[in-house]
Amino acid sequence: MLKNTIIIIASFLVVGCNPNLKRSKSNPASDSERWKIKTQQEWQAAKGKSSGLDIKDGLVHPQKDAAYFSSTLKKFKRMRKLESITLKQTPQWNNWQAIPKVTPPEASDAPVFIPVSKGNYWFLSRYSGDAANGYHAWHSKDMKSWKHYGPVSSSVNKWVTSAEYADGKFYIYYDKPNDEDPHLIIDEDLTDGKQGKEIGKVLKDPTHGSDMAVFRNDDGIFHIIYEDWSPINPRENSWDSPLAGHADSPDGINGFEPHEYPPPIDKRTTPTGIIKPYKPARNQLVHGPDPTPYTYEVHEGPQDAFGDYTAIKVGGQYYIFCDYDPHDESKGMRVGRWRSDDIAKEFVWDGEIGEGFHPDPTVGFAEGKFYLIVQRNSNDFISDGPWVDGIEIRVGVDTNNDGNIDDWTDFTKVKETYSQKPGFVRVVEAFPATLDVSGLKAGYGFKVDMKFHNKNKVFPILDSFEASFVGDLK
Repeated sequence: MLKNTIIIIASFLVVGCNPNLKRSKSNPASDSERWKIKTQQEWQAAKGKSSGLDIKDGLVHPQKDAAYFSSTLKKFKRMRKLESITLKQTPQWNNWQAIPKVTPPEASDAPVFIPVSKGNYWFLSRYSGDAANGYHAWHSKDMKSWKHYGPVSSSVNKWVTSAEYADGKFYIYYDKPNDEDPHLIIDEDLTDGKQGKEIGKVLKDPTHGSDMAVFRNDDGIFHIIYEDWSPINPRENSWDSPLAGHADSPDGINGFEPHEYPPPIDKRTTPTGIIKPYKPARNQLVHGPDPTPYTYEVHEGPQDAFGDYTAIKVGGQYYIFCDYDPHDESKGMRVGRWRSDDIAKEFVWDGEIGEGFHPDPTVGFAEGKFYLIVQRNSNDFISDGPWVDGIEIRVGVDTNNDGNIDDWTDFTKVKETYSQKPGFVRVVEAFPATLDVSGLKAGYGFKVDMKFHNKNKVFPILDSFEASFVGDLK
């Protein structure tokens, strides 16, 4: 008996005090050392008490402020030391808030935001005081004050829709003619008031339609996401479409081929095989008649239309923001959101933002916030990120194996945090929401309590809870 007692005490001291017990990535916890709650069945089984929330589809949905979840006691036959706790919310990005315009008052037309790095933010747009040129550049260090630097494109290259940055060069993409055929200017100095090197057309889309987003992924590959007008009369649908195309290039210049990937957005209804013509807009004929006919296939059933894309990666999720023109004529245009955990696959609908304006949005991360800047509206939009800041958690431990909690941590608010990946304009790293449990004693059983609060009338939706343990003491 005395021998066993000595072993327990010695083991407890080792587990509780030895910093080397922190698990390395090469030595992950086994399933028996984890406590994971993710599925509907696991959440139901782990629930001790709860109030003000629903558990459905494997997610915890708070229904009112101060909703509460208290787990059952997670028991172990041998003493364990809690190593870490990680919470994940659904990736749905619901917490966008309208704010006064953040861009220069003299800016007009579709905005293009280029957050190069912390305190180094560029913004491209038409300049209301200069009709002779195309887009102009502004710079800000704080997203509040902007310095104007003059033109970055000529008047014939004025339909700028997107931009990227790599290795000291700005990749400015524009349509020519309007809404069609992505072209490129590469500029190494946005302060000189001159257009950079004109590269020309980088993607020829036989369906017409562009209003592209260009996104440089964290592997350095450039992706174009563009409107495909083949299934709809775009003239009657705000020059948008239920179908998007996707192509990529290793250098942002060469290799873009139409429809290299499955459509990232595809909300087509039933095709009929009937092909009809439509009349292009006057500014889509600046080069004269296009040899590719302006036609589309008639589809049965109403179709929503989307376009004017912008894209960003946050953690492991890709998000597209765009114009959303509902087929329901009682609903005005607004921002549509899409997301995917794989840029090569079709995105899923993520929701909408605002209403009654033409968004033509651009998205980026600056000053610790996400900005969604839109074209025609009195407001822009801001977000802390996909994580909704409204979860408090505490953990209790049963140290003597009597089935009762002997020690609790304090209730602590936890949240996911974000940081722009160096060298990438629209890649933002996400760091998981964790609770510091270093001060909690080892024990034979553990229990968690969580409280949920809304922020700006948006509730957090919890996807999973995971705890890992070290130690295996008799």
